[in-house]
Amino acid sequence: MGQPNVITVALVGWAVSLIGCVNDTEEPVEEIEEIEEIEEIEEVSEASSELAAEVYSPFTGSSTTGSAGTYSWHGHATTYPAGMEDIRGYTLPSTIECSSNKSARSHLDVTSGCLKAVAIGSYSRGQIEESSSGAFRVVALPFAGSEANPMKWTDQKNEFRFYYAATSGIGVDPGVKAFVRYRDEYDLYVASWRMDGKVNIKRKQNGTYRTLAEVNMAKPSAGAWHRMQFHATGSKLELYLDGTKVLSATDTAFSWGTSGIRTDAMNGAYLDEWTIR
Repeated sequence: MGQPNVITVALVGWAVSLIGCVNDTEEPVEEIEEIEEIEEIEEVSEASSELAAEVYSPFTGSSTTGSAGTYSWHGHATTYPAGMEDIRGYTLPSTIECSSNKSARSHLDVTSGCLKAVAIGSYSRGQIEESSSGAFRVVALPFAGSEANPMKWTDQKNEFRFYYAATSGIGVDPGVKAFVRYRDEYDLYVASWRMDGKVNIKRKQNGTYRTLAEVNMAKPSAGAWHRMQFHATGSKLELYLDGTKVLSATDTAFSWGTSGIRTDAMNGAYLDEWTIR
């Protein structure tokens, strides 16, 4: 009767040993899964960091914050353009700046395409050369005193004149756009006068657009000068086209930034009297 007990004990011992082996193999599998998850998280984090590094912003460090009425627009260590870029400070013809060389001028950054100074009759004009994607974009760089970094305007009135002969090429929602409180290409207010007859004010926050106000009206006529004015005062946003107020909205997402201009599918268009006050 003693022999079966020995066999039973041996079998039980073998089973316990087998269970232990199974448990020993399960723990490393869980550890491997955890390591893989950590690696995936690190890869996503690295990808997000690379994407964030590619997002353009004119604000690279601490600086003064105040209204454009108090701090007029001028570049670093220069008085130009003294509140208004009317293309008066260049030899004609010449390239003012291209996105491939944003360090050419201290008072603005062309972030897509090129801006050139040309003579039209006896006048100096800025001419747009759009990128291969059909876009032109430029933002103002204001400086306060001897600070090395662009300052952050709070209240600002962005105004300019434009002229185009015809639309050309490709572009996103062809037309003319004005920026206020532009912080980076993902965070800004933009007003658009589009070729499809839509006029709107939008907020772009974390890369996502939200329409704040919109109206349908005639597109800007070709072969004529037009004036676009986009104002940000406190929480109020106002858009004027050719001297007439057409839209207003209220929003508190952004209290500071800079001003800028964008065009789509308007290669060769002209700009003049770009004023920020």
